[in-house]
Amino acid sequence: LLTIGSSLLPTQNIKFIPARGTSDFKISLLWDNINLTDLEDEVIRSLRLINKDIKAIALIDNKRDGSNQRVAIARLENSSERIPLESIGDGIAHIFDLILALTNAKDGTLLVDEFENGLHWSILPKVWNTIFRLAERLNVQVFATTHSRDCIRGFKQVWEQNESLGSFHRLDPDLENGAKSVSYSLETLSDALDMDVEVR
Repeated sequence: LLTIGSSLLPTQNIKFIPARGTSDFKISLLWDNINLTDLEDEVIRSLRLINKDIKAIALIDNKRDGSNQRVAIARLENSSERIPLESIGDGIAHIFDLILALTNAKDGTLLVDEFENGLHWSILPKVWNTIFRLAERLNVQVFATTHSRDCIRGFKQVWEQNESLGSFHRLDPDLENGAKSVSYSLETLSDALDMDVEVR
C-alpha cells in the first residue's frame, strides 16, 4: 500500500479506480468536471508521458455499439485524424483514468487498485512524479496498491525527493483481523529493494 498525503480528516470527495478500469459513463462525468480548465491541461500533459504527440482530447458519442456512452478520442500533432484514445494502448488509457480521477479528487481521497496496470516499468517514475506533484497541489490523499516490484521501485525513486509526502506499507495476512500493516521507512524500503527482499 503506497500513500501520498497526510490528511486524516474525513472527506466526502472520494474517487476510486478499480483494477479493471473506469466505466465510460464515469469517465464522462469526470471529464465534464474539468473540461476547459487548467486541470484539463494537466490531463493532457500526463498523457504526453507516453505519447508526446497528443495535442487534445475530447469525448464523443460512441456510435459503434448504439449506446449513450461517450468515448475518449485524441488528436495528435501533425495529424488531422481523430483516433480513439484506447487504440493508443492500455497504458495511456490507464493514465487517463488515473489523472482524471486525481484532478477530480481535490481536497479529498483517491483510491487506486493495481496502480501499475498497463504501464511499462520505464514510465513508472514519471507517473509517480506526476501523482506526487498533483496530489500536493490539489490536497489529495492517494492510496495505491500494487503487486509490481517495478512500481514500488518507481515510487521509491520519487519518494526520495518528497519524503514527507509519502509512506509505504506491506499488508500481511492476519488470522485475527484479516490483515495487518507493516510500515516501511524510506531507508528500510531502499535496503529491502537493494537486497531483493520481498516487500509486496
